[in-house]
Amino acid sequence: IEFLRNTNRILGEQVPGAVSMAEESTDFAGVSRPQDMGGLGFWYKWNLGWMHDTLDYMKLDPVHRQYHHDKLTFGMLYNYTENFVLPLSHDEVVHGKKSILDRMPGDAWQKFANLRAYYGWMWA
Repeated sequence: IEFLRNTNRILGEQVPGAVSMAEESTDFAGVSRPQDMGGLGFWYKWNLGWMHDTLDYMKLDPVHRQYHHDKLTFGMLYNYTENFVLPLSHDEVVHGKKSILDRMPGDAWQKFANLRAYYGWMWA
């Protein structure tokens, strides 16, 4: 913990404008909180929960999505507890996992339409 705090502190002092991000999948509090407030001092934390929930939602047939809207809204319950960025991790497509496009239901046109909608949701 102290190593991470010190690394982020030194990075901020030695490299003005540098940004650090944490890929952290637990609910460890204060990842993006400043060190003087007890945090680790990362600028941002990946919101892996958002990524997993929304990818699970998008792979559903649109007819069934109405029963799973909580997968889109749950992330808002904790969205402001850290300085989150919305990731699409490389871990989701390596080692035989499908591409994001191939996870979408339907024919090629529907897959691309779903992917466009997903990216729109991500950036909105």
